[in-house]
Amino acid sequence: MTATARNRGRRAIRTTLAIGTVSLGVLVLSACEKPSPNAHFTLESSSKTRETASDCYGHGEALGAQRALECLSSEDNRATFSSTPGDTFRIGVDTEIAEEGWLLFVNDQLYRAEPFTGTYRSFPSDQLFQMVQQQAEPGSPPVAEDLRLSVAQVREDYDIETIWASQSEEEFQENLFGSVEGVWNATLTPGD
Repeated sequence: MTATARNRGRRAIRTTLAIGTVSLGVLVLSACEKPSPNAHFTLESSSKTRETASDCYGHGEALGAQRALECLSSEDNRATFSSTPGDTFRIGVDTEIAEEGWLLFVNDQLYRAEPFTGTYRSFPSDQLFQMVQQQAEPGSPPVAEDLRLSVAQVREDYDIETIWASQSEEEFQENLFGSVEGVWNATLTPGD
């Protein structure tokens, strides 16, 4: 009988230690900041994965127009690539980003208003550079400038019709950037 009592005592100690370890683990994990999802940028065979800055991801909340614009123009943690004519630039995003959709901005200009909802998209780098040239004043010589590319995760309240119905530049920016939840940045520099 004493052997049985001794085994029960040991079992109780092991159970208490296991519960304590689990509780401590939960406490440590709850104190940690949740990581943001990643965006993956690839130019030909060169790949770079980026997690956004903690203040450029809302963890379920919108960043707000002003903060989203600051994140789009941020030079911190940019994935940088040197592009030559004919290269293909690829963007991959974690499933969490693709669920609601994401936008691409090229030098702060919206690539298209309809969000991408897939986890992967390819863009000919020539097409991205031409987009910037088309926005330049007519007759101006081609300018070889860096492209600032930004992936912006949008929330479910993103509404194209509301954006296009904006009555002022301020309202347009608030409607466009007000539903951005996260921003990831890359740069393409023109090569030979």
